[in-house]
Amino acid sequence: MYDEQYCTAYNLLEATEEFRDDGLEPVTLATHATSDMMKTLEKMVPMYDGPISVGMFIDYHSAKVLEYLQQLHRCDEEFRSKMTVHFAFRLSAFQTSCPTVYIPKSNESCWSFKSNQYYHRKNITGPFQLYPSNLMRNMARHGAKSDIHFLMDADMIVSHDFARKVKKIANEIIDGKNKDVLVVRRFESSNGTQIPRNHRELEQAMSLNKDMNWEVQVILHRNDLYNAAYFPSRIKVMHSLIFALCRANYTFNVLSHVFNVHEGVKIDNTIYSKATLGHQFAYARKTAEKRYINEMNDKYPETEEKCGVFSMV
Repeated sequence: MYDEQYCTAYNLLEATEEFRDDGLEPVTLATHATSDMMKTLEKMVPMYDGPISVGMFIDYHSAKVLEYLQQLHRCDEEFRSKMTVHFAFRLSAFQTSCPTVYIPKSNESCWSFKSNQYYHRKNITGPFQLYPSNLMRNMARHGAKSDIHFLMDADMIVSHDFARKVKKIANEIIDGKNKDVLVVRRFESSNGTQIPRNHRELEQAMSLNKDMNWEVQVILHRNDLYNAAYFPSRIKVMHSLIFALCRANYTFNVLSHVFNVHEGVKIDNTIYSKATLGHQFAYARKTAEKRYINEMNDKYPETEEKCGVFSMV
């Protein structure tokens, strides 16, 4: 149980490949997902050339996704070699302990499962609860099979050979003792445009779009800071970690030859995400913001001027 309101379960499925043949610590892609993101999650496997750890948030209606993942892990060799899956769900109002979750084993053949995979995904219900994205990010990191973690949302597209290219420098710089993180530049692409997958294509894309700015995503150690799990969903969730690293006086080392891209600039929200944002702004934002700012000022008073003011607006 976490925070008397969530049940967390680690290692529902474990990757079979260790990615340590060269004697170096692999860089685990730590991400999070819900049951309506299965196709997105599956695309990550051939795209990322290293281990993946995912925190899956479910509710009563979407729990069937665990059975689907179990089948996928059994029938897809590449998925099985890379993917480690953890899950969490919110306790109901009158539950005082975490119940046992029973996941039936399917007798369906792998040939049949793969032939009907589209329909299996379609029959999985999406959750309809406030999504604790920072908690799920933290679960992915806690359950990762390596000590070096790259934090990325599941709908991002990474540059080619990402894990191989960053492995050596990540092992040189990130040790969990010195306050150093690696910065991965996160770009947004326009809908319908070609997604750059190497630094040459990125250079060309940036020359055509002078307004192509980037945000910070980080590669860091298991012992480094984690996201504030109490943060309301969809409101400055990753910004809070970057700000905390600044306040803790970390050094940000920007990588040149790896990056990731979000396919299509997000212009509008869905009805559900609008409802979520409305609820979080109305009931959770001010409380979380006050708690977070007080924590930063209490822990790191000497860097208040250096890092500026944090705002959730």
